[in-house]
Amino acid sequence: MDHKPYINTCVPDLDKRADKDVYNDLLHCNRCGLCTSQCPTYLGTGNEGFSPRGRNQIFRALIEERLMDAHDAKPMLDTCLLCGICTSVCFAEVPTAKLMCSGREKIMESGGEPFVLKFVLRFLLPRPRIFELFLKTLYWGKRVGLGWVLYHTGLLSLVSPHLSAAQEIVRKVPGKFLRSILKPAPEDADVVQFLGCGPNYLKPEVSKAAACFLQKQDISFGYAPNLCCGLPAQSLGDLSAARELARRNIMLLEGFPKAMILFDDSSCAATVKSYPELFSEEPQWQQRAASVSARCRDLTEWLVPRLFLPVSPSPHLPIKVTYHDPCKARYAQKIVNQPREILKNLPGVDYVELPEADQCCGAGGTYCFLQPGISRSVLDRKIRNIMSTGADVVLTSSVSCLLQLQFGLKRAKSKIQAMHLAEFLKTCIAEGSRSFCDCSPSKAGYG
Repeated sequence: MDHKPYINTCVPDLDKRADKDVYNDLLHCNRCGLCTSQCPTYLGTGNEGFSPRGRNQIFRALIEERLMDAHDAKPMLDTCLLCGICTSVCFAEVPTAKLMCSGREKIMESGGEPFVLKFVLRFLLPRPRIFELFLKTLYWGKRVGLGWVLYHTGLLSLVSPHLSAAQEIVRKVPGKFLRSILKPAPEDADVVQFLGCGPNYLKPEVSKAAACFLQKQDISFGYAPNLCCGLPAQSLGDLSAARELARRNIMLLEGFPKAMILFDDSSCAATVKSYPELFSEEPQWQQRAASVSARCRDLTEWLVPRLFLPVSPSPHLPIKVTYHDPCKARYAQKIVNQPREILKNLPGVDYVELPEADQCCGAGGTYCFLQPGISRSVLDRKIRNIMSTGADVVLTSSVSCLLQLQFGLKRAKSKIQAMHLAEFLKTCIAEGSRSFCDCSPSKAGYG
């Protein structure tokens, strides 16, 4: 929605167009409170400061210099999950998630970026080979039990509560990353797989399953040599680092000018589709970003017309399933019906709708590590809803959500299994009908 600008002579001059747009969006929050009925952090805490209207007002006070110390706003702005559900119910469509990223940037500019954060976002993420070596070192420690010892002795929480939360949530780590499993895309590829950090570094089986569906199409495909999409940098307020990652990804993806860009992680898909928004001050880059984002497809929307029905039921079926909407699919990409259409049309699958399926699970990418207390209060509500369905499996299309759901179900001692939609289709459908997808390594595009 295009907003007519308000005039407020009490506000300091804002030089950049982006700053003016941010302030204009903040002015359109009329504090009606409709957002509080949906905001997961407000519902989990009851704290007005953790509601969308509360956060918007504190950010507005910061811009208007009624709040002199930017770090006074940090607890409110940092605890937003950036889910976007508030915008979906807001009559003025105030983009609170986007505003919170700008607010975090302002706080970071005021106090300086922490060294560790700067090292990860500006040094490691733009250098995937070095980042992979760094992760392999951490993963080695986890596999030999060092993380388990540090966690159970309490030393890890003393060193960093964030690492302690990560140790709890990330139960298993892969032995190989996708760059050593999948094949690279040829220059004339019809489809390139975007290697999201979640599938690449934590759940490679997700992208391997997606490769099965690509192989069945008898088209030229492979992975793109991309970097991190930049979502962590955006979420944490380092928009300069996010733009640099976006620029490099745009240039890399321009090397496949005719290819559709396929994402098996909805968070990455939403981020790359939104690249043009990062370049409001740079028209040339905005145009290039728009050309790339127009070729992006989430796996859930790409799969719908390509399922081969009818198929023979797998030995795993019949089975009752439910579906959790990742926020970056439902609110950022408006993908709602597609995964449900897939599941409702699969023989032997009894689909049951999840109460509050549109509510965030509390994962939020790195949020579950950085804000474990609020994250788990939000997760508890999600797990109660999942268990109320009587489903055998809960599905999703984001690795961040998947890890969070698996953690929550295990903590609740539930027998319900959490799976990525691509994994479910591969394991439960391909076994029942080999014509659906031949997943043998030699044919699926990975070695």
